[in-house]
Amino acid sequence: MKIRHTFMLIAFSLALIFGGHALAQDYQMQQQQPETVDVSEQQLQQFADAQVQISEIQQDFAGRLQNVEDPEKAHELQIEANEKMTDAVEDAGLNVQSFNEIAMAIQNDPELQQRLTTMLQNQH
Repeated sequence: MKIRHTFMLIAFSLALIFGGHALAQDYQMQQQQPETVDVSEQQLQQFADAQVQISEIQQDFAGRLQNVEDPEKAHELQIEANEKMTDAVEDAGLNVQSFNEIAMAIQNDPELQQRLTTMLQNQH
């Protein structure tokens, strides 16, 4: 169960980072009845904090994976990255499910996207 949540976390993180809607649409199609999620300012800030940490983790592990030729070692690094990303979400005060729900809400709401963008810009 935790692996499934971690995979969803990674999928939505990548979707947000690269601005693609393909992963979010696939996930949305899997959901029989997409829910409307009200995202508070605090939740959006927690999401932004987690997203910053996830981006740093992804960059770190992408660099580390480039130099790995052993598939088993690469798999171990991917598992470690997944665990760190899950921890980042939880450290920000969210669980993986709520992180994914907020990610879906952001994908489907341009105003929410703008609020997140503003928060992320203000963090730098």
